[in-house]
Amino acid sequence: MKKILFIISLFQLIIIAANANVVVVNGQIKNLPADKWIFYREQGGNDAMDSVKSFAGGFKFKIDVGEGEGNFYLFSIEKNYDNPEMRIFIFLDKGIINITGNEPSFKNAKLSGTPAVDQLNAYNNFLSSNEEIKKASDLYQQADKYYLARDTANLRIIEKQIDRVDSIRIELQKQWIRSHPLSPISACIASDMRFYIGLDSVETLYNYLKPQALNNYPAKNIKHAIEVNKLTGIGKTALDFTQPDTAGKPVSLKDFRGKYVLLDFWASWCGPCREENPNVVAAFNKYKDKNFTILSVSLDQPTGKEKWLNAIHKDGLTWTHVSDLKFWSNAVAKEYDIEGIPANFLLDPNGIIIAKNLRGDDLNNKLAEVLK
Repeated sequence: MKKILFIISLFQLIIIAANANVVVVNGQIKNLPADKWIFYREQGGNDAMDSVKSFAGGFKFKIDVGEGEGNFYLFSIEKNYDNPEMRIFIFLDKGIINITGNEPSFKNAKLSGTPAVDQLNAYNNFLSSNEEIKKASDLYQQADKYYLARDTANLRIIEKQIDRVDSIRIELQKQWIRSHPLSPISACIASDMRFYIGLDSVETLYNYLKPQALNNYPAKNIKHAIEVNKLTGIGKTALDFTQPDTAGKPVSLKDFRGKYVLLDFWASWCGPCREENPNVVAAFNKYKDKNFTILSVSLDQPTGKEKWLNAIHKDGLTWTHVSDLKFWSNAVAKEYDIEGIPANFLLDPNGIIIAKNLRGDDLNNKLAEVLK
């Protein structure tokens, strides 16, 4: 009998070990109807996405998160990704996480269950205790209202207030990271801050973090970005690549040596890219006879070739275009660590990067400077 119990216990241990990286997410949401789809997707990782149907008052997920692949995930009731009351961000690593709420939404929902979730709660409480940060949500709502009303005068006033609040948030985030060098949440914060303070400043914050904070996707993402930034900085030779053009013919960056080249990253589905395209078209038409051209890399999706081609035609983008149609997994975008679009690199005739992320007047001014 003891032998049988021992075998059963050993078998249970094997099962637990095999599922050591399974995260269980229990949702206990009051008045949530049955048969609602609850979606989740990984943020900036491997594009993992799945869904389950709710039962009355809740839902349950079991998600495999590999060792060292902890990351933020977005959960949404139905596909209400843009509704802050119907979505919630959670850092998933391993263990059991509970989401409890008193409304049929994620509004005011509470998280508990793992050390990382406790740290996330502490961080959110730290930010929300600041009186200026408390005003941020109202400011963003006012900005949206003035934007939709095309009230540029009031929009400028609100944007200045938002800039001030954002600068306060950045300083608080730096303070949190320095005070919590062991927390994976610190790595997540630093990863997000790269879009606001630049990689050089993020590298300084990254160097504060201890090994316990670095075994996750956001930390690895920062490390990769820092390494790529050193290879794609001003004065570096642009990394060569080859991708198929719109007809499937392979095109290499080195084919354009001898000309100034704007290496442009965009996609047909990207609103800011499409808004910037008229400016890029104007620059191309103005300087195309002065040893200048453009090579565009599209981050369109596997099923998006027709939309890609239609956007090229509609926007009048009469230069060379390439793509492997792999969305954010585009090989060139990965090589250049493109985390947001539009993005671009200006190369001289020797393939040396002489400027990055030129938009609006900055693009025209830089081209006027180098193409005298």
